[in-house]
Amino acid sequence: MQEQSGANGEAEAARPQPRIVSSESLLQGARELIIRHGSEDYRLRLTRVGKLILNK
Repeated sequence: MQEQSGANGEAEAARPQPRIVSSESLLQGARELIIRHGSEDYRLRLTRVGKLILNK
């Protein structure tokens, strides 16, 4: 990946990479789980064909 140059010609600081978490470690054998974000709950579901769906 190339560094971006700012308007002043200096390289912008690289952003930290996001953490990677496997769906297997989140679900731990279950087909769905609830993720609480603040006061809201979100449902993460594993479909029969192996896709993930996130619903509020």
